[in-house]
Amino acid sequence: MIWSCSSTKYVPEDELLLKKNSIEINGSNSKNDKLNPYIIQKPNSKAIVFPLKLWFYNFGDKSYEKKWNDKIIKYKDSNHLFTKILSLKQTVGWANFNKDINKWVFKNGEEPVLLDTKKTKETLKTLKLYYLNEGFFKAKVAYKIDTLSSKKARVIYKIEKNNVFVIDSIKRQIASPIIDSLYKLHYEKTLIKKNKQFKTSNFEKEADRLTKIFRNAGVYHFSKYSINFREIDSTSSDYKTTVLVDIADRIVEENDSLVSYPYQISTIKKVKIYTDYSYFQRNDYLKDSIHFRNLNFYAYDKIKYKPHLLEQSIFIKPKQKYSDTNNELTRQNLRNLNNFKSIRINYEEVENNQLIAHILLTPSKQYGLKLESELAHSNIKPYAISGKLSLSNKNTFKRNEILQFGIQGSIINSTRIANDNNSFFNAWELGVDVSYKIPRFLIPFNQSKSFLKTITPKTTFTLGTSLQKNIGLDKQRFTAIAEYDWEITSKTKHRLEILNAQFIKNLNVNSFFSVYNSEYRKLVTIQNDNSDYFSNDLLENPLNFIAIALENTEFSQNNPEDYLKIQNIEKRYTIITEDVLVPAITYQFIYNTQSNYKDIDFSYFRAQIASSGLLSSLFAKNSVSNDPKQIFGTNIAQYFKLDLEFKKHWKLNFKNVLAYRTNIGIAIPYGNSTSIPFSRSYFVGGPNDIRAWRIYELGPGSENSRLEFNVGNLKLLSSIEYRFDIISSFKGALFIDAGNIWDTTNSDLTSDEAKFESFKSLQNIAIGSGFGIRYDFSFLVFRADLGFKTFEPYNINGEKWLQKSSLKKPILNIGINYPF
Repeated sequence: MIWSCSSTKYVPEDELLLKKNSIEINGSNSKNDKLNPYIIQKPNSKAIVFPLKLWFYNFGDKSYEKKWNDKIIKYKDSNHLFTKILSLKQTVGWANFNKDINKWVFKNGEEPVLLDTKKTKETLKTLKLYYLNEGFFKAKVAYKIDTLSSKKARVIYKIEKNNVFVIDSIKRQIASPIIDSLYKLHYEKTLIKKNKQFKTSNFEKEADRLTKIFRNAGVYHFSKYSINFREIDSTSSDYKTTVLVDIADRIVEENDSLVSYPYQISTIKKVKIYTDYSYFQRNDYLKDSIHFRNLNFYAYDKIKYKPHLLEQSIFIKPKQKYSDTNNELTRQNLRNLNNFKSIRINYEEVENNQLIAHILLTPSKQYGLKLESELAHSNIKPYAISGKLSLSNKNTFKRNEILQFGIQGSIINSTRIANDNNSFFNAWELGVDVSYKIPRFLIPFNQSKSFLKTITPKTTFTLGTSLQKNIGLDKQRFTAIAEYDWEITSKTKHRLEILNAQFIKNLNVNSFFSVYNSEYRKLVTIQNDNSDYFSNDLLENPLNFIAIALENTEFSQNNPEDYLKIQNIEKRYTIITEDVLVPAITYQFIYNTQSNYKDIDFSYFRAQIASSGLLSSLFAKNSVSNDPKQIFGTNIAQYFKLDLEFKKHWKLNFKNVLAYRTNIGIAIPYGNSTSIPFSRSYFVGGPNDIRAWRIYELGPGSENSRLEFNVGNLKLLSSIEYRFDIISSFKGALFIDAGNIWDTTNSDLTSDEAKFESFKSLQNIAIGSGFGIRYDFSFLVFRADLGFKTFEPYNINGEKWLQKSSLKKPILNIGINYPF
């Protein structure tokens, strides 16, 4: 193993291991990351600072093939000791197993990168080209090889940039009059400007800009390749050059020869929409047709869509000029209906520069069935198996909508309850929901404006209920949601829930002191310390014990601290066991620069604001002014809530990533409420949070309450994680998590340690650190993270940092995909 850690183990005597590439620009060392992609040969990849993949490769034995083949020959001798003890088949199998192990090591390791001067010289060409494209026409590039040891080398690329060329004047030569007129009309926004640095990228962007302008103006046949930038002088002594914008006519092949024609503007003559197109029936007779708002709808069977609703997604209209933008908007909006598996738009050229648009829509299957399953593990649910069955019906009422019905269930092994029947799964959860998704805004006013059509609007209504058994207090939930979703750009998403109502009913309040056993233990301690006031059998009914204790005047006078503890237990019991109605209005904004799931260099921001009980309380009843407002006999939860989340991922070298996230959340009760409902409160800990603590285990503040469920109404959380490749699909990570929850309600139940009173409270931010191993299955990532309590705010001074007792008991977190 020590020998495998030698990076030069498999470097031949006459070769050099490429250890490092360096860049010198104008005589000074440079760390210009923009140049890295242009260096063809790079050193072996590193995880953190170690070439683990190279070491793993060196762990293999290149002579293994001959070695084990020789052993197989020996094993075939019936007098060989191994063959006598084992069978010939087993000994040969053992040899082949060792050969396969070596093959796997070489396959998943990384062969040493040997210095190749051919690739070094090719790098000179790419670096030279880079500086030419940046306007440094007289740049000079060379290289030098430094031998670091007998088998290691560094390549230094030396670059002399010289002065950059600027654009002195711009001329144009445009053959087609229509193109010339459009160019003049949009010239002010040109990216090629006088006295600006010459950059090839600007010329490419200018060609794209002009192509977009011309094609959106109706020039259907225009091609980007008609644009050329010429007369560029790269030898000028004054480092200035002229640029000629040359746009040629359209080239058409006629009778084996090329003929040029001026570009013309094309208009749409007709629009034909085929609502049930199939390649195999494309030549069949069309049986149904409808003409609506100058659009022609056809079907090979029967038109199953409302034309006035389908028309809202079509931006190609007769008598309009051809436009790439309208073409893409039509395709995008039809795709967002989620009713068609294929969308094609073809154009047929007819007389007088006119086009007939053929929109070919291939419907998806109307009915869909989906089965999902899940395995879960946490400190609350050690083992859980969940499943969900969903049935969807597309275009239910011929309005392009999707009606979906789902039923889900879970069986759970819960350590929170006594297991009287000795069954492993002692808890369950069952739920049903129905949703109705409409691909437009369902609002009482006109939506004919193009703006509403270009923001991909959606309206969703959801109704659902769920029932729990032997989970907490066996809650039953009823949920009703009405939401609008829209996207103004590909990076921004908006969601407005005009109603997100949840009714929570506790079905088994008698199990409170079993679930929240810490509260019962407090009562036991008080009863033992005050046996003169209370008999031993009183705790058989904890609520009866609380009632008697609170009515005992002598006890309250002689034991004020214990009396206050009992008061707090009663208040906590009342808050947690009461049924509650949460009628919230929520707005959410998301900005995400991630282009796809493979994009590992992006920013993400989410802001969400919610208000519960603001409007519904106007319809509530309360007999006495100070009594809580109720609907159907249930208290209304009233609070304002704000959540902010920011994530940033930086792509480093060798596919390594530095990921950062921060979360801030606060919920403020008002009116009816003095606290936040448990389901809407904040907690910390768990595989996607502070990984050194289990879920609900930490906080609030510096309090070490040892309660089963610790929650607060203020949360701060930040994490930073360095992710790197190890070998093959195995990934590694080093992480630091920091954060906590606090209480800002000034409730009598809250201790001073749990309150957030000023910025001084930030000294109670907990810190966890650790490392993780991940396996990338390409479609998901299996994750195992080991978190160590690094700073424990609830410990006394001098015992908060890196306590041995805590470091010896790290928390293992199992998760799917990355934590953020």
